[in-house]
Formats: sequence, C-alpha cells, structure tokens
Amino acid sequence: MNVSDEIKQAYKNDSIHKNVYLYFPDLDLTVPHSQIYSESLRLKETILEKNSIEFVGCISSMFSIQIYGIADNLKGQKVEVTISTDDTDPISLFNGIVDSAVMQTNRNYKKITAYDELYTKGSKDVAAWYNSLSFPITLKDLRDSLFEHMGITQVETSLPNDEVSISKQYEPKSLKALNVIKAICQINGAFGIINRSNLFEYRILGSVSGKSGAFPGVTLIPPFYPGVTTGGSGAASMNNEAFSFYKKVDYQEYEVKPVDKITIRQSENVAGVTYGSGTNNYIIQGNMFTYGLAEDVLSEIAAKVYESIHGVVYHPFSSDNNGLPFVECGVDTVRYYVTDFDAVTRSGYEAKDFYVFSRELRGIQALRDSYGANGEEYQTEFITDLQTQIDVIKQDVKQEVDKAINEYDFSSQFGEFTYDKAYLDKQFENMSQLKVVSVPALPTSPDANTIYLIQGEVTVT
Repeated sequence: MNVSDEIKQAYKNDSIHKNVYLYFPDLDLTVPHSQIYSESLRLKETILEKNSIEFVGCISSMFSIQIYGIADNLKGQKVEVTISTDDTDPISLFNGIVDSAVMQTNRNYKKITAYDELYTKGSKDVAAWYNSLSFPITLKDLRDSLFEHMGITQVETSLPNDEVSISKQYEPKSLKALNVIKAICQINGAFGIINRSNLFEYRILGSVSGKSGAFPGVTLIPPFYPGVTTGGSGAASMNNEAFSFYKKVDYQEYEVKPVDKITIRQSENVAGVTYGSGTNNYIIQGNMFTYGLAEDVLSEIAAKVYESIHGVVYHPFSSDNNGLPFVECGVDTVRYYVTDFDAVTRSGYEAKDFYVFSRELRGIQALRDSYGANGEEYQTEFITDLQTQIDVIKQDVKQEVDKAINEYDFSSQFGEFTYDKAYLDKQFENMSQLKVVSVPALPTSPDANTIYLIQGEVTVT
C-alpha cells in the first residue's frame, strides 16, 4: 500500500497502541475500538491456493472479528475496516460484505465473518450478458462491460492482451462470472484480487531481488534497522519490506523454476500453439477466450503472457512475524536476514527475499502476520474453467453431428413407394388374425400367425 515511512515504522514497533474501526455504510453505523473483543481480528488474503503456481488469482479475502453491544442485523451488510495507531492516520484493512453474524454465549457478543464482493458477485450467472454482447469485441471492452454488469469497479489499467479481438464461438446456457474473470486474468498472466479500496485489481509480479542458494532452517537474527528496498527488473516493481525480528521462517531449498515456454490449447487432444523453446512449460488449457482464434493470434497472446510471467523465480516459504497491515499479496516481497550456512565458516547472515502470495493477519495489539508462497519446482498444466471447456466440447460435438447430417446423402436409403388403400387394409386384416399366447417355452413348431410370450421368473434377494 502507498503509506508513509512514518506509518511503516509505527507498525514495526510492537509496543505502540493500535485501533480498529468497523463502518457499515448502509446502516451509517460505526463500531469503535472499544466495542471490539481483544485480539479477535483475523484477515486472510491470497492470490494462490494451489501447490503449483497458477497465474490467475481471483480468490476472495476473508475478514472476521468479534464485537459486542451491537443489536443491528449485520448479515449481508457492507463493511469497511480500518486500522490505525494513536499517532498515525488510519489505513484501509478490508472492504466486503458480512456473510455471517453469529451470536456468542451471553448474546452480547457477535462474531462476524465477511468476504470481499468477489465472493458473492463472482457466483452470478452472466450467460445472458455474454449472449447479448456485440461481437467481435476486444478483450478490454469485454472486461469493462462485464465488471459494469457485475457492479464492481476495476483499477484502471492496460493488460497485455487487451486488444485481442474475440468472436462469439458458442452460446452458453449458464456461465459463472468468476470463470470469465479467471479466463481474463489467465491470458494476461495476472493475479486478480479485490483490493483494500474495494476495486478489482490485476497484479503482475515483478522479480524478487537478492535470490541465491538457500538451505532449510534459520535462526533468529540480531537487531538491525529495517529498510525498504525495490525489487528486481520484472514486469512490475515489487516493494520489499525487511523485518527487524521474526518468530520463524521456513523455506524450501529449491527455487521454483522460471517459465521458459508457454502452450495455449483447448484440450489435451490438440497440440495448440507454443511460444518459447524451454522445458518448463506453462500450459493454458480450456480458456474460453482462446477458443477459435487463429494460430498467429494465439502465438501473439502466448508471447505477451510469457513477458508477464517468465521472470518469476522464488523459494516457497512460510513465516511468522510482527504484523504489518500495509503489506499486500502480489504487490510486496519480504526480506529476512537468516543465518548463512557457509560450508567453511558457518557464520554470517544472508538477506533473503520472498514473494508474499498469501497472508493471515491476526490480533490487534499483539499484531502478528503469517506470510507464505506455495510452489512446485516445475510447472504443471492448468484448466481455468472446466465447465466452459465442457460447453465448448458439447458445441463441437453438435457442430460435427449437424455437419454430418447436412452432408450425408440419404437418397440411397429410401425408395419411392406408393401404397393404395386396399393394400393397407389387407395388412391390418392380416394383423387382426394374429393370436397372442403365453407359454413357458417356445414350441418346437411355432404357428406363423401366433405371437408367443415366453413366461419368466424374477427373484429379488
């Protein structure tokens, strides 16, 4: 977040007093710090939940806290949360909608749990919106139309593949808004998230600075003066926040290898197009906006996605340290000074930088932060929206069947026959002479004018 050095230094001081306020705009209700149960605050934010890195995000943030003395019905209400110290201005901590408000024990306490607007609005069916669009349409115009339809404001930005022209390829009966947003993020190499100002933001990672060989296990460090540094030369600058103290940092010895090849395909049964000649392939599969595009267009899309994600190299890690509420996932990196396990001297300290992909902020006065970043050493493939892919496959099958029916020559299967009334009457007369007989077994010499019903037995056990 864009906050002053004064604010940053204040939260690095564990002894300073902090204040949390909740505001419910539709009720014009403010819950002051005095009505918040001690240390009950929890805030979870993430851009990545899977073990292997997927450049999509679109995961709702969750906030919970206990309050007392509030009689209003809070479920479904918008809530804005701020935090401040006694000597600094408040900073935004969370914006969202209350999902549950549970009365506690003596009925004076409520535990409220809230999620950002993507949690509810992302489940909206937007098939009618999609089918009403005028095609062809650029991806930029499409995403602007989508977010306006959903009632969510985007951070104004230009994405790498905004100018790609999309034609209508299928007519979905149902289409989840979240799946469309994920598809937009995926073909731009961006993590989508609702930020602290309640705006949908596209976050493209920069490079982490100060990377070198690391080993598991660290020790606490002596005091030093923390500072803020700027990340490396990736697609975006990353703010790096150094810690003067922490409880623990655990990280993998391996680094997640950089993407050096991009493949875009609709399914495992087609080759698709590939950009780059490496071996660590990031596969974009089943994306609704790549369906039906020419190979040269797909190649251009792949090249721009490559520029967004190819510089991402990092150690998976988890940490527990003092809470810095202004640190944001996909925007900031964190730096820890850890013991340098030199094979000879086994002494000294090394600065190590890590991406923040997820965080959990907890407490108030004793504010703590847990940061983390998952990641397998090599990439695996991803399917952003399986349901959309199924819809596309159904469309393909229908088109193939329709094509086969239209092109097939049925003339050889039918002759030109004319039957008069006398002939048809004769056939019905013959049918009326048939007998129907129930028998245990077919006779040795069956009668040609008799229909035999073979008796059987069914045993249910």
